[in-house]
Amino acid sequence: MEETQKLKQELHRKDLEIKELKSLATKDPLTGLSNRRGFEEEVSRLIKDIIFAKENPETRKHFYIDSISILFFDIDNFKKLNDTYGHKIGDQILQQVSQIIRQKVRNIDFIARWGGEELVAALVGSHEGDAFRKAEEIRKAIKSRVKINEKKITVSVGVAELKEGFGFEDLIKQADKAMYEAKHNRGKDNAVRYSELNS
Repeated sequence: MEETQKLKQELHRKDLEIKELKSLATKDPLTGLSNRRGFEEEVSRLIKDIIFAKENPETRKHFYIDSISILFFDIDNFKKLNDTYGHKIGDQILQQVSQIIRQKVRNIDFIARWGGEELVAALVGSHEGDAFRKAEEIRKAIKSRVKINEKKITVSVGVAELKEGFGFEDLIKQADKAMYEAKHNRGKDNAVRYSELNS
């Protein structure tokens, strides 16, 4: 009996270790958000479910999510901020921006630090129009709340909605392309929809 109890305790300890290792592998230590890998795993799985439900009417009756949109954020002038104020301040800016995004989206949405000064959010069940409005709300909140020496910090945002025949990689590329348009062609501190680029 004592052996069985010890074995149960050992298995429980191992299970906790595995969960902790998985968390370390899929979390960004600075912001506490998912990292790129964790985000890709979760959102890819959801996209596969959406596609499967659309192709199978029986499943669709029980699966209510029919869309997903990506917001792709890039903090404007981040390298210059790091060079001017130091990496510690740069880290604080990343943390503040991450916190605002987390506050502004729902618990069912996914957020991650994509890399460097780039952050992404997957809005579950959102079509492009709703996602764009959310992007604007977050962009304005960051501009009004994140400052260094009274200098406002801004972000450029790309918005893309999952379309038929596309997958995770396509969706990310589209949101990234829209963000690039906002940052490099429209003077930063902007949100741009991917659909605008093709109209």
